[in-house]
Amino acid sequence: MLPLFWALAMLMSGPQPDPGIRLSLHQEFGRALYRTCRLELVIYEGAAGASLLCVRNGLPARDVVNRRTLTNPEVSRLIGLVRESNLFTGGYVGEDHTASDGVFETLRVSRGAETGVLVTTGNTTFGSGTRQTLLVALQTLMRELQNSAR
Repeated sequence: MLPLFWALAMLMSGPQPDPGIRLSLHQEFGRALYRTCRLELVIYEGAAGASLLCVRNGLPARDVVNRRTLTNPEVSRLIGLVRESNLFTGGYVGEDHTASDGVFETLRVSRGAETGVLVTTGNTTFGSGTRQTLLVALQTLMRELQNSAR
C-alpha cells in the first residue's frame, strides 16, 4: 500500500524538476602531447557549459584550461544524442591502449544521482550509430577548446 501512496503523492506534487545531465570525457595517454585531458559538460535547465583541463607531458607539467558556454543548438543536439545513445543500458567495456602509447578514454554520464561510466576506446558500441556521433561531437568540442586555449 505504501508504494501506491508514494506514487500518487509524486503524481500530485506536479512535474519533477529536470535533474540535468553531466558528461565527462576523460582521456589518458601513453606518451603524447598531453598526459590527461578531461572535458566536462553540464546541462541544467536549458543552460550548458563546457570546460577543459589538459595536463601536458614534460617538465614542468603545464595545465591547459579553457571553457565556454554551449549554444542552444549545441545543447539540443547533445541532449538528443545522449537520450538516443541509451548510455545506461550497457555496452560499457572497451580497451586500454596506453601501454602502446595509445589512449584510454572513458565517458561518465550522470542524470541526477544516476551515473554510468563507459570505456569508449575499443568499445564496439561506439563504433557506429548514435553513440559514435555523440563521441565524435564530444571529441570535436575537446579539440576546439584545446586549440583555442593555446
